[in-house]
Amino acid sequence: MTQHPGMNGRGAKPLIWVAAGGGSVLLLFLYLILGGLTDPNWIIWVDRDFSNYWIASRLVLDGKVQDLFSGQDVYFPHMQAAFGVDYPWHNWSYPPSYLFFVWPVGLLPHGAAMVVFLFVTMLVFLHSVFMTEPHLQPASAVLLVPFLFCNIITAQNGFITSAIVLYGLALRERSPIMAGIAIGLLTVKPQLGILFPLLLLLERRWAVIVTAGVTAIALVLLSGLIFGWETWRGYIQHNMPYQTYVMTQFGGTFIHMTPSLFGALRSYLIPSTYALPIHLTFAALVVVVFCIGTLKTGVGIRRDFGFLLATFLVIPYSLTYDLGAVSALAAIAAHQSVRGGTSAVMRRVSFTAVAFLPLLHSSFSTYLALPVAPFVFMIAYAISLLDREPADNPPVLGRASALNQQTSDAAR
Repeated sequence: MTQHPGMNGRGAKPLIWVAAGGGSVLLLFLYLILGGLTDPNWIIWVDRDFSNYWIASRLVLDGKVQDLFSGQDVYFPHMQAAFGVDYPWHNWSYPPSYLFFVWPVGLLPHGAAMVVFLFVTMLVFLHSVFMTEPHLQPASAVLLVPFLFCNIITAQNGFITSAIVLYGLALRERSPIMAGIAIGLLTVKPQLGILFPLLLLLERRWAVIVTAGVTAIALVLLSGLIFGWETWRGYIQHNMPYQTYVMTQFGGTFIHMTPSLFGALRSYLIPSTYALPIHLTFAALVVVVFCIGTLKTGVGIRRDFGFLLATFLVIPYSLTYDLGAVSALAAIAAHQSVRGGTSAVMRRVSFTAVAFLPLLHSSFSTYLALPVAPFVFMIAYAISLLDREPADNPPVLGRASALNQQTSDAAR
């Protein structure tokens, strides 16, 4: 029986320790909630974003799904009814297809549902990292902690969306159908996959493209049939315009969590009417560089990492809890052995900085007026493009190719 690379446990152990640490934090939350050792209402104020998912699930289960897509003045009163009139502002920004990911969470009490959701999605994320790099080094596993901590304290969906991105990248060579399904699922948060069509076209992965398209269409059709076509009409008429308003007009903590050039400009109080055109001009240049440079980098982690760096340089609207996939690949790439190219120290420092961005960007932007993410991304992307393997040292193979190579070596 052929053994999958990494199934010998060498790559799994670091992830097991990371999962145990994250699980311990979440179990402590659950103990405090259910054990009554503190005011049970504290979880409402610790939970920054999961409350959106819980309320959404409750509305679906109560037959009031349309209230999610009827405007902020209809949606937010449900949150105030559940958590009190002083509950901080939240809005619903996701398409109806996203409800498939959170439908069951309303079956549990709010605090317990949050802990279970974060723990399960964290395990999915760690599995996607294992699929990306079965032989994960302990130093790389440690660099996953900043993102894990960021997503836990924001109680967000970053684990599952980042896992979908990593599955799409890791499986596109050995399992095009599964990769296409993953990329199609990413349409619930489409900005994270904005460069996937270009990457797949450049690599001529037609099966992945077709499967992703079919999956995306199926998601829309299925959500329309189950939740009603009025939900999609409401999403287009109410949720999308309101989210655009939030992105372009809101400030404060929200804008300091946006790791793009647009976010950096907005953090300096530059109006969106100027910040967005500047960002889009810069993004167009990144797309040109991406198209020219992608096929010149070897397949595997290096190309995938460059793809994600370019993605977060291109999209104007993302938040620090969206950085899981790029942070994971930064953690892996920082400790890969590469001969030649740029300085090993420069490479390791810049890639490690990317892995820490989920925690550092907001703090630097808020307290030091230094929105560092776009500059860290630019430096790391330049290094990822310049740091190529010499001709006698082929690039890192894709996961399936690596397995074939190992089998061939064993046969010889």
